[in-house]
Amino acid sequence: MEPLVIATLAGITPTDIELKFFDERIEEIDFEDATDLAAITLETYNAKRAYEISAEYHRRDIPVVLGGYHPSLLPEEAIQYADSIVAGPAEDIWEDVLRDAEKKQLKRIYQRPQNLPMRFSKPKRSLFAGKPYFGVGCVETSRGCPLSCTYCSITTVNGGNFFRKPVPQLINEIQEMNRKYVFFVDDNVIGNIRSAKEMLKAIIPLKIRWFSQGTINMTWDDEFIDLMKESGCVGMLIGFESLKKETLLLMDKKVNVKNGDYEKAIKKLHNRGIGIYGAFILGYDSDELFDYEKTVNMAIRNKLYMAAFNHLVPFPGTRLYGQLAKENRMHYEKWWLDPDFRFGEIPFQPQKTSATELKELCLNTRKKFYSIPSIIKRFWNPRVTLANPRVGYTYFLINFILRNEVLKRQGFPLGNIPLKPEPFFSSSDIRSTKLAINK
Repeated sequence: MEPLVIATLAGITPTDIELKFFDERIEEIDFEDATDLAAITLETYNAKRAYEISAEYHRRDIPVVLGGYHPSLLPEEAIQYADSIVAGPAEDIWEDVLRDAEKKQLKRIYQRPQNLPMRFSKPKRSLFAGKPYFGVGCVETSRGCPLSCTYCSITTVNGGNFFRKPVPQLINEIQEMNRKYVFFVDDNVIGNIRSAKEMLKAIIPLKIRWFSQGTINMTWDDEFIDLMKESGCVGMLIGFESLKKETLLLMDKKVNVKNGDYEKAIKKLHNRGIGIYGAFILGYDSDELFDYEKTVNMAIRNKLYMAAFNHLVPFPGTRLYGQLAKENRMHYEKWWLDPDFRFGEIPFQPQKTSATELKELCLNTRKKFYSIPSIIKRFWNPRVTLANPRVGYTYFLINFILRNEVLKRQGFPLGNIPLKPEPFFSSSDIRSTKLAINK
């Protein structure tokens, strides 16, 4: 999909500055293309590759600024691989970064003052012209999440704050984009149900078809899910996470404990023609071997459109990571940089199984969900896949793509170069830098 964060950054860039955008998912980066500054946004899973790209520019004496969730979580690490980092949202400070770069006076760290109200800038989508992205428009309706799940990097960075984009600004953005299918990229599109209802009522006249991700409490407000249908919702990713109350409490995901009748919730959405992408986390200390089979069987029985069965991932900076590190259970302290780490590996020691057993359990769970019998069984959903030929066609297309990816992604290395990137700056340089990061 279109990387909205890049368009947002472009939208707050002064017009006198020339931009060129490379997306390595679909094209090669031209490192020889003349530039005065390279800006890279990164998350933890692609941190190693971002540092490799940063090193390529640094070899050409081109300064690099890094931003995104990972530098906000680990500024002390990220600053070793860049001339400068942006911690937290870039609105209100990005022009300062650019003007300082023009004067060759980049500061080591930039952070937006916390007392400023959240500002949602207008994305510059013309940056995507000519690039072969999926034909769905990406829009941000809010930022942050009010929950405090122990595993979540979003909560760690945003501190549980939630901000809704002004509705008139959102409507204008959707209209200008002129797309029939829209993905609301929010971490939790629900956030505050009252303000979400106002948003849904406003987008009804636009006649779009949209999908997003949110929490299960949406299903216990019939007015809200009726508005979802009326406003054009065709799909929703819901973090079910676990079928066990004990596991949900370990996650600190009380919203799922309170609204824990998953099958009733799924039925409510299916009755309104809304497909469900269920997300589950496997490998918590309370999980038993039979829980994995029980989880995938529930997902198949309830005809989920798609599902993700991910092993628990301790992201740096989260409460979960801190707990596992304190208990000396991390196999890979910095798994995102370790040259031996591969996608699907378990970077910590589970309590009820070995790391290898948990890896195989997760893989087998995905295989079962995306098996041919499961795909066929889940297709027979009268209110969703059978109600619309286009939805049915898309269902088979997506499920067979995901079936193919189950094995392709397993064991995939992080980064392109199987070596740990070398930092630009020494530890003494880092110690002399004041890391006044507000968390």
